[in-house]
Amino acid sequence: MKAEQQKEQERTAEKTEEWIYRGKIVQLKKESFKFDHKIKIAEVVQHPGAVVMIPVAPDGKLLLVRQYRRAIKEIILELPAGTIEHDENPLLCAQRELQEEIGFRSEKMTPLNGFYSAPGFCSEYLHLFLAEDLIPSVLESDDDEMIDLIPLSIEECLDKIEKGEICDAKTVSGILIYERMMKK
Repeated sequence: MKAEQQKEQERTAEKTEEWIYRGKIVQLKKESFKFDHKIKIAEVVQHPGAVVMIPVAPDGKLLLVRQYRRAIKEIILELPAGTIEHDENPLLCAQRELQEEIGFRSEKMTPLNGFYSAPGFCSEYLHLFLAEDLIPSVLESDDDEMIDLIPLSIEECLDKIEKGEICDAKTVSGILIYERMMKK
C-alpha cells in the first residue's frame, strides 16, 4: 500500500527537471520534487533499452561472449547483448546484435521475460530472447568491440555463476531463466 501512495504522490507532485548530460546513448536528468512535505532530488539515467540473447548451439551449449568492459576495466563473460537504436524493434535489434557479436542469425527467436537493469536510478529495460536454430551470418561488429566466443554447457554456466566468474546481472538472470525453462 505504501508503494502505491508514493507513486500517486510523485505523480501529482510539483517537480522540476534539469538535463545534466545528453549523450549518444544515455542522458542524465536531475528531478526535484516535493515528497512527504520535503524537497527530494533524484538523478535518473535515461536509457533507450537493450536486448539480451541466449544463443543455443546445436550441441545445446550456450554461446557467451568474452569482452573488455571499459566501465569496470575488466574482461567479463556475458550473454550477447546490445543497445536498441532509436525506435528500433527489439526483435530486429536482437538479430542484428547476434550477427555482430557472434556471427550467427537465429531462425527461431523467442521473446522471454524482460527486466530492468537498475531501476533505482536507470530506466534501461532489457528484452530477453532465446535464440535457437542458429545459422552463420556475420555482420561487421562495432569498431570498439573485440569479442571472443565462448561455448559453455548450462552446467558450466551455473558453476561459473556460483564461483563469481559470471558476474554480469543480465547474464546471470538470462542463464537462470533459461535453466528454469529447461526443467519444465
